[in-house]
Amino acid sequence: MNSRKSDSREHRQDGRAMNEVVDNPALDPDWESPAALTLGKRVIEKDAGRGYIRASFEADDSFLNRDGRIFGGFLSAMLDGLCGHAVRLTHDEPGTPQVTLELKTSFVGRADKGTLTGEGWVRHRGRSIAFVEGELRNENGDLVAKASATFKIGR
Repeated sequence: MNSRKSDSREHRQDGRAMNEVVDNPALDPDWESPAALTLGKRVIEKDAGRGYIRASFEADDSFLNRDGRIFGGFLSAMLDGLCGHAVRLTHDEPGTPQVTLELKTSFVGRADKGTLTGEGWVRHRGRSIAFVEGELRNENGDLVAKASATFKIGR
Protein backbone atom coordinates (compact mmCIF):
# COMPACT_ATOMS: atom_id res chain seq x y z
CA MET A 1 0.00 0.00 0.00
CA ASN A 2 1.34 3.43 -0.91
CA SER A 3 1.26 5.75 2.07
CA ARG A 4 2.96 8.75 0.47
CA LYS A 5 0.99 11.95 0.65
CA SER A 6 0.57 14.20 -2.33
CA ASP A 7 2.84 17.23 -2.21
CA SER A 8 0.61 20.26 -2.55
CA ARG A 9 3.25 22.99 -2.54
CA GLU A 10 2.22 25.88 -4.71
CA HIS A 11 4.23 27.65 -7.35
CA ARG A 12 3.25 30.91 -9.01
CA GLN A 13 3.19 31.44 -12.73
CA ASP A 14 1.99 34.57 -14.41
CA GLY A 15 0.40 35.70 -11.15
CA ARG A 16 -1.63 32.53 -10.66
CA ALA A 17 -1.05 29.65 -8.28
CA MET A 18 -0.21 26.29 -9.78
CA ASN A 19 0.11 22.93 -8.09
CA GLU A 20 3.22 20.95 -8.86
CA VAL A 21 1.12 18.10 -10.18
CA VAL A 22 -0.42 19.17 -13.49
CA ASP A 23 -2.45 16.87 -15.76
CA ASN A 24 -0.24 17.38 -18.82
CA PRO A 25 2.01 20.42 -18.47
CA ALA A 26 3.94 19.57 -21.63
CA LEU A 27 0.96 20.70 -23.69
CA ASP A 28 0.99 24.22 -22.18
CA PRO A 29 3.71 26.22 -23.99
CA ASP A 30 3.98 28.73 -21.15
CA TRP A 31 4.25 26.19 -18.33
CA GLU A 32 7.51 26.27 -16.37
CA SER A 33 8.75 23.38 -14.26
CA PRO A 34 8.99 23.68 -10.48
CA ALA A 35 12.79 23.56 -10.95
CA ALA A 36 12.72 26.60 -13.26
CA LEU A 37 10.52 28.48 -10.81
CA THR A 38 12.88 27.59 -7.94
CA LEU A 39 15.68 29.19 -9.97
CA GLY A 40 13.58 32.34 -10.36
CA LYS A 41 13.23 31.98 -14.14
CA ARG A 42 11.30 34.68 -16.01
CA VAL A 43 11.01 34.51 -19.79
CA ILE A 44 11.89 37.81 -21.48
CA GLU A 45 11.81 36.81 -25.15
CA LYS A 46 11.35 33.65 -27.17
CA ASP A 47 11.44 32.92 -30.88
CA ALA A 48 10.32 29.47 -31.98
CA GLY A 49 11.49 30.06 -35.54
CA ARG A 50 15.08 30.52 -34.39
CA GLY A 51 14.95 28.16 -31.39
CA TYR A 52 15.92 31.09 -29.18
CA ILE A 53 15.06 32.08 -25.61
CA ARG A 54 16.11 34.93 -23.36
CA ALA A 55 15.25 34.77 -19.66
CA SER A 56 16.31 36.12 -16.29
CA PHE A 57 16.99 34.27 -13.06
CA GLU A 58 16.88 35.64 -9.52
CA ALA A 59 19.67 34.29 -7.34
CA ASP A 60 19.29 34.98 -3.62
CA ASP A 61 21.43 33.98 -0.61
CA SER A 62 20.28 30.36 -0.87
CA PHE A 63 22.20 30.07 -4.18
CA LEU A 64 25.57 31.04 -2.66
CA ASN A 65 28.58 28.86 -1.91
CA ARG A 66 30.92 29.43 1.02
CA ASP A 67 32.80 32.12 -0.94
CA GLY A 68 29.64 34.18 -1.41
CA ARG A 69 29.33 33.43 -5.14
CA ILE A 70 26.55 31.55 -6.90
CA PHE A 71 27.21 27.81 -6.65
CA GLY A 72 28.21 26.40 -10.04
CA GLY A 73 25.53 23.72 -9.93
CA PHE A 74 22.86 26.41 -9.96
CA LEU A 75 24.49 28.08 -12.96
CA SER A 76 24.58 24.73 -14.77
CA ALA A 77 20.92 24.13 -13.95
CA MET A 78 20.01 27.57 -15.34
CA LEU A 79 21.93 26.87 -18.55
CA ASP A 80 20.40 23.39 -18.89
CA GLY A 81 16.96 24.97 -18.53
CA LEU A 82 17.70 27.64 -21.14
CA CYS A 83 19.07 25.11 -23.62
CA GLY A 84 16.17 22.74 -23.06
CA HIS A 85 13.64 25.54 -23.49
CA ALA A 86 15.29 26.57 -26.77
CA VAL A 87 14.95 23.00 -28.06
CA ARG A 88 11.34 22.76 -26.85
CA LEU A 89 10.48 25.83 -28.94
CA THR A 90 11.45 23.98 -32.13
CA HIS A 91 9.08 21.01 -31.72
CA ASP A 92 6.28 20.62 -34.25
CA GLU A 93 4.10 18.81 -31.69
CA PRO A 94 3.60 20.14 -28.14
CA GLY A 95 4.73 17.62 -25.56
CA THR A 96 7.43 16.03 -27.71
CA PRO A 97 9.76 14.32 -25.24
CA GLN A 98 13.37 15.44 -24.95
CA VAL A 99 16.24 14.80 -22.59
CA THR A 100 19.68 16.31 -22.02
CA LEU A 101 22.33 13.85 -23.19
CA GLU A 102 25.32 16.07 -22.43
CA LEU A 103 25.90 19.47 -20.86
CA LYS A 104 29.31 21.14 -20.74
CA THR A 105 29.46 24.26 -18.59
CA SER A 106 32.37 26.71 -18.56
CA PHE A 107 32.53 29.12 -15.64
CA VAL A 108 34.22 32.25 -16.95
CA GLY A 109 33.30 35.12 -14.63
CA ARG A 110 32.08 36.22 -11.24
CA ALA A 111 28.48 35.27 -10.43
CA ASP A 112 27.12 37.19 -7.45
CA LYS A 113 23.58 37.06 -6.10
CA GLY A 114 21.02 39.14 -7.94
CA THR A 115 19.64 38.97 -11.44
CA LEU A 116 21.33 36.91 -14.12
CA THR A 117 20.20 37.14 -17.73
CA GLY A 118 20.61 34.19 -20.02
CA GLU A 119 20.17 33.21 -23.63
CA GLY A 120 19.79 29.79 -25.20
CA TRP A 121 19.78 28.99 -28.90
CA VAL A 122 19.68 25.92 -31.10
CA ARG A 123 22.79 25.61 -33.27
CA HIS A 124 21.54 22.57 -35.20
CA ARG A 125 18.49 20.36 -34.88
CA GLY A 126 17.99 17.06 -36.60
CA ARG A 127 15.08 14.65 -36.31
CA SER A 128 16.31 13.11 -33.05
CA ILE A 129 19.28 15.21 -31.85
CA ALA A 130 19.74 18.93 -31.17
CA PHE A 131 22.93 20.87 -30.46
CA VAL A 132 22.39 23.93 -28.31
CA GLU A 133 24.39 26.73 -26.67
CA GLY A 134 23.65 29.08 -23.81
CA GLU A 135 25.15 31.99 -21.89
CA LEU A 136 24.53 33.68 -18.55
CA ARG A 137 25.46 37.27 -17.78
CA ASN A 138 25.51 39.24 -14.53
CA GLU A 139 23.79 42.57 -13.89
CA ASN A 140 26.75 44.41 -15.50
CA GLY A 141 26.40 42.35 -18.69
CA ASP A 142 29.58 40.38 -18.02
CA LEU A 143 29.64 36.75 -19.14
CA VAL A 144 29.72 34.46 -16.08
CA ALA A 145 29.05 31.03 -17.60
CA LYS A 146 28.40 29.40 -20.94
CA ALA A 147 27.32 25.96 -22.01
CA SER A 148 27.02 23.64 -24.94
CA ALA A 149 24.49 20.84 -24.79
CA THR A 150 23.22 17.87 -26.76
CA PHE A 151 19.57 16.84 -26.51
CA LYS A 152 17.80 13.69 -27.62
CA ILE A 153 14.38 14.39 -29.12
CA GLY A 154 11.57 11.86 -29.14
CA ARG A 155 11.38 8.42 -27.61
